[in-house]
Amino acid sequence: MSRRRKSEAGGGSEGAGMLRWLLTYSDMITLLMVFFIVLYAVSQVNKAQYEVLMKALKQVLTGQQVVTQVGGTIPIPPPVIGKTPTVSQTAEQKMLQNLAQELQQAAQQSGMQADVSVTVASVGIRVSFLNGVLFNLGEASIRTSSYPLLDHIGAILATAPNNIIVEGYTDDIPINTYLYHSNWDLSAIRATRVIEYLIGQGLDPARFSAEAYSQYRPIATNTTSAGRQMNRRVDLVILRSTPYTVEQIMENYDQIPGAPVRAGPSSQTTQANPSGR
Repeated sequence: MSRRRKSEAGGGSEGAGMLRWLLTYSDMITLLMVFFIVLYAVSQVNKAQYEVLMKALKQVLTGQQVVTQVGGTIPIPPPVIGKTPTVSQTAEQKMLQNLAQELQQAAQQSGMQADVSVTVASVGIRVSFLNGVLFNLGEASIRTSSYPLLDHIGAILATAPNNIIVEGYTDDIPINTYLYHSNWDLSAIRATRVIEYLIGQGLDPARFSAEAYSQYRPIATNTTSAGRQMNRRVDLVILRSTPYTVEQIMENYDQIPGAPVRAGPSSQTTQANPSGR
């Protein structure tokens, strides 16, 4: 009798052990199912919206302009913290719009509206000096003919407290002289010269920083003379103190320069106008 009970007990234990593989198998099947669901979800990402979000985030974090537009300004949607902009953010929005209009008027009054581009983006205002308006080819000494323009722009910038980044760019023609060992040297020194000139007009040196990009941020082709002229430029980036949030980027998706149409993958990019050189 005791042997029979022991045998039955042993048989039950052995049967339970044989079924344990089902637990491991079911866990594996569950993990595989989750894995393939994740793969499917990733494959359904809207590539167009993903690309414009990355471009906008890059613009916010680095201050680099993603799309170039010559002439005109783009309205600045008020920054959104939660859902309601604060009084200071609304005031800065209006201030930047007025500042952009004054900068455009300064270029027009100097007769250089074709060589100066004023654009408004999420980081603030970008003023691009094109067509060698500030410097001769291969040089970093500011042309005396551009002094009145810089004087007028300096007076406008003195009315706003915002920090300013001055960016230097070149074309892809190599340079190696006693003064400039490379395009890195040339672009950096040009940006510094503009900063020094504006500081000489009474602007606070603590507001400025310089960035050099050499030939590696072209806005046009370097295979033509007109394209190289567009790439030889200096930009002033007047930073806003309340940059876009990620929520604002998505809410104002259609107002981001270069944002593709939501209904399709095609993008709408505003091209620079070569005639504005």
